[in-house]
Amino acid sequence: MGEIPSLPLERQLISILAANREDAYNTQRARASALKGAATMLHEKFGLQKWANLKAKHIEHVVERLKAEDAGKRSIQGKLTHLRWLVRKIGKANLVPRSNAELDVEPGPRKTRAGKTISDELLGTILGAVEDPRLRAAIKLGRYLGMRFREAMLFRPWRDFDGERVWMKRGTKGGRPRYLFLHNAKQREVIEEARALVGGAEGSLTPPEWKTFDSWRQHCYHVFRKAGLGQETDTVFHDTRRTFACERMKYLMEIRGRSREDAAALVARELGHGRTEILEWYIAPEGDDTRAAA
Repeated sequence: MGEIPSLPLERQLISILAANREDAYNTQRARASALKGAATMLHEKFGLQKWANLKAKHIEHVVERLKAEDAGKRSIQGKLTHLRWLVRKIGKANLVPRSNAELDVEPGPRKTRAGKTISDELLGTILGAVEDPRLRAAIKLGRYLGMRFREAMLFRPWRDFDGERVWMKRGTKGGRPRYLFLHNAKQREVIEEARALVGGAEGSLTPPEWKTFDSWRQHCYHVFRKAGLGQETDTVFHDTRRTFACERMKYLMEIRGRSREDAAALVARELGHGRTEILEWYIAPEGDDTRAAA
């Protein structure tokens, strides 16, 4: 945070942030800045001395201040995400509603790729152009289990799979572990393929000879782009995750007979999102044919 903080909330915040460095550096910096701003607001209005004393009225005040500053809906949404992170860390997760709509914060403009899926034919073409079996396995983990790139690369197929339940523990957004139960044979096949590529319970798809994950990530993205998986071809790794979400929604609604709301709640949890509204960034609006493209 730079200079030595003078507010008690800021000093406590430094300890909380230092003990929870599970996200990318840019995310950590943005989180520190947003929460420092919230600490200042609470000191000015209430003279709050401890995060442990945080109450609903304090959250309401911060939200209203953010609205009054009118920094843009996307900016408010980002700061609310950091606020939710904080209240989870201090054991008061229920202080901030999961839905921004409950706080009268409308979704901001977003360059969405909702409903952007990868057909089986295109997936086969991409996999055929990738020689490294570890990278092919990572693409399949994204497609058939909904993993993000980092989650797929840090997934330990021997330790994090018990035969029925798959755990995503490392590389998850916000450091929140999650799990899903296998629901088709293809998923088990993909996990067994990953198991064959790594050694030991701690082994992951990231080769141990690479000194840093970032250097490995850059290498992977270079290979992916050459195979047609990148911004240039309008097909990105995250689209594998969208394909999983669309296919899963379609199965739950059309085969299992679940309502859209019930299906969305389950799929959002399987993807690692606490709010079902975020799922709308993955799947096309109801009635849009692209939702069935998977």
